[in-house]
Amino acid sequence: MIVRSIVSASANKDHSRRAVTHAMESVLSSLERPLSSIVKRSDRILVKVNMGCSGARTPGQRLTTHPILLEAIVNALLDCGGNVYFGDDISRSARSYESIYERTGMRDVARRTGAMLVDFVRAGGREVRGGLLIPRSYFVTNAYFEADVVINAASCRSHAGIGMSGAIKNMFGCVLGLRKQLIHNLFPGQPSKFGRVIADIYRVIPADLSILDLTTVAEGAGKTLAVRPVGLILAGTDAVALDTVAAHAIGYHSLPIWPTYYGSRFGYGCDAIDQIEVRGIDWDSFNKMRLDYPLITHTQRPSAYDRLGAVINNTVLRPRPAILAEVCTGCGQCLDRCPADCIEGEKDSPHHIRLGQCSDCGVCLKVCEPGAVERKFMGSGRAIRWLLNRLPDQVDPKEESSMDPAPKF
Repeated sequence: MIVRSIVSASANKDHSRRAVTHAMESVLSSLERPLSSIVKRSDRILVKVNMGCSGARTPGQRLTTHPILLEAIVNALLDCGGNVYFGDDISRSARSYESIYERTGMRDVARRTGAMLVDFVRAGGREVRGGLLIPRSYFVTNAYFEADVVINAASCRSHAGIGMSGAIKNMFGCVLGLRKQLIHNLFPGQPSKFGRVIADIYRVIPADLSILDLTTVAEGAGKTLAVRPVGLILAGTDAVALDTVAAHAIGYHSLPIWPTYYGSRFGYGCDAIDQIEVRGIDWDSFNKMRLDYPLITHTQRPSAYDRLGAVINNTVLRPRPAILAEVCTGCGQCLDRCPADCIEGEKDSPHHIRLGQCSDCGVCLKVCEPGAVERKFMGSGRAIRWLLNRLPDQVDPKEESSMDPAPKF
């Protein structure tokens, strides 16, 4: 067998502290490179966790990184002498994101370990050029770039759009605010195109080490989510290989897992299970599951007109954020949490957005409790839309019959 990638694995029956600690020690001991060669003393280490894309999820729902697993990861990194901080993009108002920290168990991990819980939005962001024509760039948190080492702490789960969410997909959370939604909007009904963007983002902002939790896995996304035991934790430097092993462990290997497919085609990992060595367990005898597939809607491929419309409406003709002076209370939440630093104004006075610096991340829309921020069509986009709306949809047959006949040449 030709081995192109190595994945470390450990059995883990539940999320009790004792079981997870033992499993983490086992999985780290089987890494191709020891953790001490990845993490150096005094390194600034970012652990990218998943706190959910909407609402405040509990660990038992398995849509977020489990806090017991995170605690074991943080303790291992602290033992290497690193300075650890962890976080995710939760573009919400102050009250909302505090409740997310508490409900997901992340605040407790920070209290118990002393690691810093970082707000990806407050850290600010920067545009990073990708490898695709559309989208050309991604608005990524500065927390990623300020780290010496990035550890990707992901949970495996069913995903209606791309089949499975794993190690590659977890790094999508480094893209801030509604820029993630913009990527969804660019490719309606095109899961392969969306998966290609997810793979491109990982190509631009890879992790030094990924840890993927399959102790329990949420199945049947898009239908009725149910949590099933799988009993496995994976780790390695090749996120494509991790997701490939995970897909086989849960019975999803027959599905098109687009981020894994494109990750391999982009050349940063191996998606051939027969070229991946699984260390730490007897992979051949491991009890592989057949979890319920996500709801995969087989829709007709969008027409060229619809695809072009999606791109134009979410790029040159997109609406831009604006603050309504008559509604703005001057509370300063948008100014305080704007990662592009493009909002100005005095306390208790209406604020203003400098659109030339605006990244369209939409954080101001999410954090404004009075609802003073809305999207509007502005500038050339507004003028073009006005002109398009003035054009008749079709010619009335009666009018057409009364028109002069076409000239003959």
